[in-house]
Amino acid sequence: MEALHAEEDLQSQALIWNHMLAIVDTMVLKCALKLRLFDAIHSHSSTNNQISLTELATSLTIPPTRISTLHRILRYLAHMRLLNITDEETYTLTIAASVYLREGSEKSHAPVVRYLIEEDMLGAMHGLDSYLVEEGMALPIERVRGEKFFEWAERDEGLSKRFDDAMSCSTRSMIQAVVRGCGMVFSGVKVVVDVGGGTGNVGRAVVEAFPAVKCIVYDLPHVVKEGKEGERVVFQAGDMFVSVPPADAFLLSRVLHDWSDEKALEILMRCREAIVGEEGKLIIVDTMIDENDSKDMQHIKLAYDILMMTYVGGKERTEKQWRSLLLQAGFSRCAFTRIMALQHVIEARP
Repeated sequence: MEALHAEEDLQSQALIWNHMLAIVDTMVLKCALKLRLFDAIHSHSSTNNQISLTELATSLTIPPTRISTLHRILRYLAHMRLLNITDEETYTLTIAASVYLREGSEKSHAPVVRYLIEEDMLGAMHGLDSYLVEEGMALPIERVRGEKFFEWAERDEGLSKRFDDAMSCSTRSMIQAVVRGCGMVFSGVKVVVDVGGGTGNVGRAVVEAFPAVKCIVYDLPHVVKEGKEGERVVFQAGDMFVSVPPADAFLLSRVLHDWSDEKALEILMRCREAIVGEEGKLIIVDTMIDENDSKDMQHIKLAYDILMMTYVGGKERTEKQWRSLLLQAGFSRCAFTRIMALQHVIEARP
C-alpha cells in the first residue's frame, strides 16, 4: 500500500511538473522556427533528407561552441515528436513537422505559432489572475498594449499582416474539410457575403470549390484595401456591427469566437436582417466545444477559449450556447455538422 501511495505521489508530481514546464515546448518550438531548422533538415540533399548534427550546425551557421547546445535542442524536439533520431545520430522530420512546421509547406502552421508567441501576446497571459479578480479591469492584452487587439492590428501593419498570415495558413485545409464533409451547405447559393472575411482567403477558396457561387468579402476599410479581387470575388468595406450587404447567404468563418455573446448577437442580427429570399441562410464555420471530442481535441479547444478570452474577449461555445445565441438572433432552424478540422459547420435559417 505504501508503495502504491508512493507511485501515486510520483505521478502527481510528474503531472504538475509537466504543466509547469509546458512553456519549454513553446520556447523550443519558437527557437526552431526562428532558425528555420525544419526547412534546413528538409532541404538537405542527403539520402532520405537525413542530416547529421555537424551538417545541420553548418547549415544554420551555429558556432562550434554551440554545437552541444544544438544537440540538446534537437533531442528535445525529438521528445516532442517533431524529429526522428537515427542510430547514426542523424535527424529526419516527423510527418507532423514536415507538413505543418516547414515554411515551404502549403499546410504550414508556422505563421500561427509565430503570431501566438509574440512577446506581447505571451505577456497578456500574465494578467489572467488580475483579470479574474478585478471587476471592470480591461482585457489582459489591453493592459499590456494600452489598446484593444483589433485597434492594435489596425494601427500596426506588421501585426495585421502576421494576423492575416496566421488566419490564412489553415484556410485551405479548413475549406477542404468543409467541401468534403459539408459541401451541400453552398448548394443553390448564388451570392455569399463573407462577413469579417479579411483579405479574402476564405472567399477565394469558396468560389474555387463552388463555381456557381459569387463572394462579397466584407470587412473594415483598412482590411479590404489589402485584398485582391478576382473572378467572382469582390470586396466591400463596412462595419458588420452596423449593417451587412443583402444576399441569399452569409458566411461567418472563425469570426464569432472573437466576440462576446453580446457582440456576436449584434453580428448575427445584422445578418438576419440582410437575408434575401425564403431560402436564405447563414453558414458558420467555427469551433464548438464537444464532449465527444478526443482528449487532445478538447485540450486544443479549451486552450483556444482561454486565448480568445485573454486577447479579444471572445469565447469558444458548446452546441447549447450556439443554439441559444442563434435563436436570440432569429435563427430557429440549425444543423450542426462535424468536419475533419477543429471547426464545425453550422447551417442556420430563420
